[in-house]
Amino acid sequence: MTRYDDPAADNVPIDLNGTFSNSDLIYLGLDELAYVKQIVEDGENIFGIFSADGEQIGMASEFELARAMAIQSDLYPVNVH
Repeated sequence: MTRYDDPAADNVPIDLNGTFSNSDLIYLGLDELAYVKQIVEDGENIFGIFSADGEQIGMASEFELARAMAIQSDLYPVNVH
């Protein structure tokens, strides 16, 4: 499992060489990132977990639980405002 406990590593910018289209950027991190954002499901505020291409891959009642679910699935959780 990948470890995400190095704050310095989390803040290192990614150096991309080349030209990327919008559709190319969708697949950047597709198998590594999970986006967590608050959504409304059946009238309740919950946290949705989404892949880089926008597909909902999970949901949780609490933010920290959503992050834990992503990490448990070997994905790096990213908060979306």
